[in-house]
Amino acid sequence: MYSLFCALAAFSAVLVPITYKFQLSYALLPAGAALIGTYIVLARRHSKGVEALMAKMQSEVQQNRIDNAIRVLETAYEHAKWVFLLRGQIDGQIGSLHFMNKNFDAARPLLEKAWIKHWVAKGMLAAYWFRKHKPDQAFDVLDKAIAANKKEAMLYGIKAFMKVRLKDREGARVVLIAAKKKAPKNEAIVENLVRLQNGQDLRMWQFGEAWWNFHLEKPSQKTVMKMAGVKNQVGAKGAKKSMYR
Repeated sequence: MYSLFCALAAFSAVLVPITYKFQLSYALLPAGAALIGTYIVLARRHSKGVEALMAKMQSEVQQNRIDNAIRVLETAYEHAKWVFLLRGQIDGQIGSLHFMNKNFDAARPLLEKAWIKHWVAKGMLAAYWFRKHKPDQAFDVLDKAIAANKKEAMLYGIKAFMKVRLKDREGARVVLIAAKKKAPKNEAIVENLVRLQNGQDLRMWQFGEAWWNFHLEKPSQKTVMKMAGVKNQVGAKGAKKSMYR
């Protein structure tokens, strides 16, 4: 990480002359300040560069130009040389875009290298293995992702969905009970737990449109209509609030 090398150089540049002229104890504080300050300045500069690229990427995604979005993000790797953990975030984002675009084999190695906190990437990696009929690998990925992102409802939802597909409804119920403890106010978790306990099918679309990006099921026409109805209700409520605010 270049920022660290520069910070160490600044540390040495301050430490050596002060130690030579006075003593080591006098040099540690200013040298430490030089190290930390240099790293923060450089890391912030390159993080802002990545933020600008992320905004451009999102614009491309909104216009359904996924390939362009990937090319934009690939230029962020130059910034990743300067900041710790940044490469894992970029790998995860690019891998997620490949997965969304159904380029599953191109996505997998990037999703594997993604930072564990990039829960979307790890959820997609689990979906990749499940689609390959390797549920043990899928659950291993999910368990690690959930351990690092305990309040991300979608991860629990993905795991419960997989359990149901494997005819393990009791296992799915246990997953959703654990999820409810971590996110007690999440409506998708609460309602799907009730549905499961009543012997009904899960409604994964209640986790939001992002659910379809995991390519574990396709929306039926009936589901699309229901989702459109929910959107219209939310829009109507929002319009009423703005009107009488």
